[in-house]
Amino acid sequence: MHAVCFAEPWSVRSMVEVLAMPGAEGLIAVDGGSLRPSPDAPGPAGLVLWGRVLDEAEILTIAVLPPWRRHGVGGRLLAAAMDAAAAVGAASMFLEAAADNAAALALYHRHGFERVGLRKGYYGGVDAVTMRCRLGWAVIAP
Repeated sequence: MHAVCFAEPWSVRSMVEVLAMPGAEGLIAVDGGSLRPSPDAPGPAGLVLWGRVLDEAEILTIAVLPPWRRHGVGGRLLAAAMDAAAAVGAASMFLEAAADNAAALALYHRHGFERVGLRKGYYGGVDAVTMRCRLGWAVIAP
């Protein structure tokens, strides 16, 4: 999934190593055939991995496969990660996104994230926008 969604995907080994770290968690959204009827077995639609240290959480990666984009999968994954992190004591959550990824930046803004910094050239010449949201205080905009 990561290879389909990103120009520089994580390896399976990298994902396993991240999930083995204390405080790391993840969720996978599974297509149950709700978007389009299919004789195929349900498969993954998206994933989110996050980590927490003390009262701070960070979205490590979030990806939604192309057929399921613009159907709310990313928003539901993000909200679930935010809720799960808050439930175990995280007061804030951070993430970063490519400055040219308008859809992702809009999604994060709708979920209460605000820009707190910029990493010049972080994604192969594209800047990374760093964002933060206070958990338990987010209001999801329509």
